[in-house]
Amino acid sequence: MRLVTYLAPSGDSAPGVDLPGVGVIDLWRVLEAHGVSVPSTVADVFRRGPSYLDTVRSVLATVTAEPGPAEDRGWVVPPPVTLLAPLGERTLIVAAGTNYGTHVLEMGEEAPKKATWFVKSPNSVIGTGAPVRIPAQAPEMVDFEGEFCVVFGRSCHAVKAAEAMDYIGGYTLINDVSARDGFPAIVRATTAEEGRWAWTDMLLGKQYPTFCPMGPAVVTADEIADPGNMTITTTLNGRRMQEGNTSDLITGIPELIEQLSHYFSFEPGDVLSTGTPAGVGMGRSPQVFMHAGDEVRVSVEGVGDLVNHLVGP
Repeated sequence: MRLVTYLAPSGDSAPGVDLPGVGVIDLWRVLEAHGVSVPSTVADVFRRGPSYLDTVRSVLATVTAEPGPAEDRGWVVPPPVTLLAPLGERTLIVAAGTNYGTHVLEMGEEAPKKATWFVKSPNSVIGTGAPVRIPAQAPEMVDFEGEFCVVFGRSCHAVKAAEAMDYIGGYTLINDVSARDGFPAIVRATTAEEGRWAWTDMLLGKQYPTFCPMGPAVVTADEIADPGNMTITTTLNGRRMQEGNTSDLITGIPELIEQLSHYFSFEPGDVLSTGTPAGVGMGRSPQVFMHAGDEVRVSVEGVGDLVNHLVGP
C-alpha cells in the first residue's frame, strides 16, 4: 500500500491510500463504512500493528472489487489532492551520515568504522509540493541530499541485524536540505574544540524550518522486494545531480538498525534515513547550491517523486 496524508476539504490532515489508476482513497470513510476502527494518522496505522494493516488491505481489496467507479461511492478524494508529509504527525527522524561509498569519496573523507548519525528536527518536515524556504541567516550554501528511508512498523530497541528487517513497516524519501555554511570550518579546524563547534554548526544547518521534505508516500514493506537494491536520483531544475543505489551503503539497512537501535528506542512511525549518494552540491567542482525559484526532485522507483520548489526568506 501507498499510505499518504492529504489536506481534507475541512482544512485538516487525513490519512489516505494512493491507489494507482484510482486516486487517493479516503481511508477514514472506507474503514468506517466497513466497520473498522479508524486511525488518527498514517503513523497510527503502524502503531496498530501488522494485523490492522492486513485488515486495511482486505477492505481495500473489497472496495476495488466492487462494480462501478469508486468515485461514485464517495471514497475517492476529489482532485486536486494536496499531499502533506506522509506520516501525519511529528515523529523521530534519525539520519545516517557519510553512508554511501561514493559520497565519502566526493567529500574527501574516510569511510566510518561504524554508522555516524544525527537527528533531523521533526519541525522541519514538509510534504511534497510544499516550498523549501531559504533562511535569511544562511542563504548562500543551501544544498540537497536525496535519501531513502526506513519507517518503523514496530517498537525497535536493541535488535540484531538478523531480525532488523522484521521491524520495518515501510519506506519513504526525504531531502536532507542542508545549509553548508558551517562545513568549511570543519576543514579549517586545528583543535578538537574548533572541530566540535564546526561540526555542531554543520548539523544545525540541517534544522531550519522546511529543511526536511518527506514523501510523497510511505510504501509498505511488502511492496519493496529488495531495499538493498534501490536506485535513488536527485534532480535540480531537471538536471540529474545524484544517482546512487542502496547497494553502495557502507552500513547496510539491517546493520544500521542494529547499531542505532542499540541506543534509540524507535516507535512505529519513526524514520531512519540511510544516507545520501554522491553528487551533492557541496561535493561538486564547481559547487552547486539551491536558490529561490529552483525545483528539486528526489525519486525512487516504487516510492515516487518528492518534489519541492525553493522560495526566498
